Amino acid sequence: MRAVVPRLLEQGHSVRGVDNFMRYGREEPPAGMEFIEGDLTDPAVVARALDGVEGIIQAAAQIYGVAGFHRYPADILQRDTMLHGLILRAAAERGVERVVYISSSMVYERCSDVAHEDDVPNMLVPLTDYGLSKLMGERLSQAFAAQYGLDYTIWRPFNIIGLHERAEDDDPGICHVFADFIRRIVHERQNPMLILGSGEQIRCFTWIEDVADAIARFSFEPVTRNQDFNLGNPRPISMRDLARRIYELHGGLSGAPSEKPLTFTHAPIFRDDVQVRIPSIDKARRLLGWEPTVDLDEMLTRCLLHDGRQAAVAS
Repeated sequence: MRAVVPRLLEQGHSVRGVDNFMRYGREEPPAGMEFIEGDLTDPAVVARALDGVEGIIQAAAQIYGVAGFHRYPADILQRDTMLHGLILRAAAERGVERVVYISSSMVYERCSDVAHEDDVPNMLVPLTDYGLSKLMGERLSQAFAAQYGLDYTIWRPFNIIGLHERAEDDDPGICHVFADFIRRIVHERQNPMLILGSGEQIRCFTWIEDVADAIARFSFEPVTRNQDFNLGNPRPISMRDLARRIYELHGGLSGAPSEKPLTFTHAPIFRDDVQVRIPSIDKARRLLGWEPTVDLDEMLTRCLLHDGRQAAVAS
């Protein structure tokens, strides 16, 4: 949402945002918006946040990598579904026009092939509580549309990469994988590098600004009313190859490429770790004319350069 808000302001919207600063500590919100510090599991905060609002983008959630899903399953499932229900109920009572729900590719965690929007009604229920919380959030949105006529739009981002996220824990998998790998390769200089499982898990990474562009431009358009969309870059890569790309790009950017190839040690994998997650974005292309614009090497280069600047400031 830090990338979405400036776009909404540029479009002439008045924006009110809410955050409890749980994950990264207190930070300045984007300039030009009204801001409320509070927790959306509190009905009083929800009521204050929704006062006079015409449309809502509901992106509040406890977001982690795969290990975080297993460290905080009760908090994720109970709190995230509760706050979304409170927002939907308050929105229906106040005549809000639409609630946009930021779901996740994790609803597809038991899909073994390319994930299509049409798969969702008939797919197996996610095993992780995070994936289940997102599926429940989608169904809540649809239920309020059916019973109360509260319109929704559902977005499912696939593995976002951006400058804001940083590794914050020694355990692999608490943060998202690209930030975890940058920490291990650049800062800890691990070689061999610790990786979860075989490293053959397949993901598709999407630049945060590409996702933000779709959310800001299309969330309240007629074409997305009561529709769900995948937002992702459909080019797959294994986790081993992702680590190798970071290793090689860092060597080139630092001017000191290593002659030693990157090798790995392996930590036990979680039983429900997704092995393949690849989006179909045919629906977004067809109805919105949207597709990603930034390739993986450019995403990683931007993150590595930003990480270097942050390290220089800190030193």
